[in-house]
Amino acid sequence: MNPEDFIKDARSLLQQTGGGRPSQSSLRRALSTAYYAMFHALAQNGADMLVGAGPDLRASPSWQNVYRSLEHARARQIFLNSTVMAHFPPAIQEFGDTFVEMQGNRHDADYNPHKRFTKSSVVSAVDNANQRIAGFKDAGREDLRALALCIFFKPRNP
Repeated sequence: MNPEDFIKDARSLLQQTGGGRPSQSSLRRALSTAYYAMFHALAQNGADMLVGAGPDLRASPSWQNVYRSLEHARARQIFLNSTVMAHFPPAIQEFGDTFVEMQGNRHDADYNPHKRFTKSSVVSAVDNANQRIAGFKDAGREDLRALALCIFFKPRNP
């Protein structure tokens, strides 16, 4: 799954023909889809860093197992831990902040029937998610590996 495709799909949901406004349903789907772009960028990073990124490795059951092991709540927990996040460069910290924000947006979009969204706020959220994914992908390899280790493995006391 390609995070950029999720962003493209989110933007497509915001484009209505005939000059009309997108429906609340389209706005909600766009927010949810943009969150999943970030989620899949994080899952792909973890699998690439822990198994490898070559075509043969990405086709392996091990890569898929790591990819599918990403937990929404665990990622949120790490990104909200300021002690852990202080060890990472700004691009990863900003990705984490936006991930948490977008996760909240997704919950509202998917589960809060009273929440109303505006096109401008959703466009801004989708653009922000896209920018954070790009910055995240440009972060240093060792930082990306360290983040994957933090998110995919729970620390154990000696």
